[in-house]
Amino acid sequence: MLSRILQAKFSLPPQRLLQANFSVYSKLQKELTVPEKISTVEKFQFPRKTHSINDIAKNYSNLKDNQINVTVHGWIDSKIKKISKKLLFANFRDTDDGNIIQIIVNNEELVKKINKFRVEDAVAISGTIEMRHMKGDEAGQAAVWDLKVSEVQNLNHASVIASQLESLKKSSPFDFPPEYRYLQLRQPEFQTILKKRSLAANTIRSELIDQGFVEVETPLLFKSTPEGAREFLVPTRRKNAFYALPQSPQQYKQLLMASGVPKYFQIAKCFRDEDLRADRQPEFTQVDMEMAFATHDDVQNVIEKLICATWNKVRDLPIFVPVGDESLEAFDVIKHEHFPKLSYIDALTKYGIDKPDLRSTLKFQDVSGYFTDIENKDFPVVEACVLKNPPSDAEAFEKLVDTNNFKSRVPNICVIKTQEDLNECLKDIDVATVDESKIPELQSLLNLEIGDIVAFSTRAEFPYENPTPLGRFRQQAIDAYPDNWRRKINGQSLENKDIFVASWVINFPLFSPDEPETVPNAKYPQYDFDKLVSTHHPFTMLQLEDYDYLLNKADFTKIKGDHYDLVVNGVELGGGSRRIHDTDLQNYIFHNVLKIKEPEKLFGHLLKAFESGCPPHAGFAIGFDRMIAMLLGHASIRNVIAFPKNQSGSDVVVGSPSKVNDERLKDYKIKIR
Repeated sequence: MLSRILQAKFSLPPQRLLQANFSVYSKLQKELTVPEKISTVEKFQFPRKTHSINDIAKNYSNLKDNQINVTVHGWIDSKIKKISKKLLFANFRDTDDGNIIQIIVNNEELVKKINKFRVEDAVAISGTIEMRHMKGDEAGQAAVWDLKVSEVQNLNHASVIASQLESLKKSSPFDFPPEYRYLQLRQPEFQTILKKRSLAANTIRSELIDQGFVEVETPLLFKSTPEGAREFLVPTRRKNAFYALPQSPQQYKQLLMASGVPKYFQIAKCFRDEDLRADRQPEFTQVDMEMAFATHDDVQNVIEKLICATWNKVRDLPIFVPVGDESLEAFDVIKHEHFPKLSYIDALTKYGIDKPDLRSTLKFQDVSGYFTDIENKDFPVVEACVLKNPPSDAEAFEKLVDTNNFKSRVPNICVIKTQEDLNECLKDIDVATVDESKIPELQSLLNLEIGDIVAFSTRAEFPYENPTPLGRFRQQAIDAYPDNWRRKINGQSLENKDIFVASWVINFPLFSPDEPETVPNAKYPQYDFDKLVSTHHPFTMLQLEDYDYLLNKADFTKIKGDHYDLVVNGVELGGGSRRIHDTDLQNYIFHNVLKIKEPEKLFGHLLKAFESGCPPHAGFAIGFDRMIAMLLGHASIRNVIAFPKNQSGSDVVVGSPSKVNDERLKDYKIKIR
């Protein structure tokens, strides 16, 4: 695998590939002897660091004028340039921030020694600061200093691989072969990511502790429960006895509420054995919290303060909130009190998704009254989305209409280039028939003009399809034309990368019809209303105003959950709910609504805790990896995790998952078929 990658990227000859891949193994095959003492001991006895490059930059004049000796630790960053027997230049990268300086060597002995160093050798360098002589065309530029070397120790040589990957450091630091993640993580971009992630975690921890929360660790060896995604099972030496790694600390944190912990949190590891993509990992981190004697308002207050503090500390940026249909304002807790709240049904009917990107002004219009002969009576609502005068960009348009980006059916998309297009495009919709007598009125309603793009599609009256076809079209339009149809801030547009728009989405259906596996090439989703599932999880409390709907099975789908999602820039950053703490109500939902088999066996520990004076409680969980990726502007959460799994769920750095021999499996009563 590595050989193919290196050969493709760097055209390495077979001999060097062999050297790169098998140097370690060939060493092991030789008879091992004690390493030479002096050079080995030198790797463990080295001068203490006195300065980082940042320290020197802040005080270089004083260091230079007084010829103060400094010692730095780090790596050789790029190929060494030997000018003569008595002159050598090299780039050095330090350990603190990955900053790079030029070192100068003008001592023949040192030149001879350092010229043998390789890229990524770990070194300790001592010397004095020297101002660089500026060329004529550099006059007037800021002063530049170099480190003139007086002593150097090579603390560990790097293999040839590091040199072969050198070009990637500058051209594409995110494209390192994954088995050399540790070399990639040394690069300044990744050092910044790790430090920002740490800063965010510490900010969250500090903010929650200041608000009276107690950090409690919950077990990772849990039991198997039907909470949604597939679980990772952990065998034991007892026959047919397995642990399961937790998909979340949900049940333990509810037990903590019964245990008298008023405010709990932890930055927790969670596990799901599901298909992977850019924003999913089999193991991930979430900020988990729960509050006793609390309502959704109490939880939302905490989360709003937490998000604003984190954005301010890590990026020095505010959180924005929508104002009307066209504008944004920086969130102010005194002025706005809360992030705005958008109901599930409003989100689906206006934006076609339950996590709308509210940086954009694009929304839909219901135009059902202008159409007849709907193709599918279960999807009777015809809606339209107009892109006003998008720029002429062939690549963006291809992205917009790419059918691979749609789950099932594709909206009817009409590009209005001429007056004829304007007159005829509404007649070409295949999911419904337009009333031609009403075309002028429809054109006026949609304000259609030459240069516009308009898309039509259908949806259910109450959509469980999420996103709807037009919702997906809106996402594609925002992605393809990021500078168009944007809300204004104080009448001006800011760069998208610095705008984070938050809202709550509330009033989700508590229960949703089961969606059987989609038939290949099926145009419309199908739902089984005789089998209901929890929209979020079975412990979510219902809205009290909908309590009477529990009396009639036909009304179960009308019940709204006391659930709330935090959406930022079209991404569900986290979700939470008020929980059921009443045993009778929880049992009724298990048995009569969800029809879970043997819920007492699965959740008996929780039901017992509810019967012991468990207080009302509510909570929330933030997808920490996803939040960091958004905060730092990365599309994939793999970029912000130190050692992520690849799309097959493997960690190629350490070679996990790995095979286990039959002898070890016998202890666990497991046989591989």
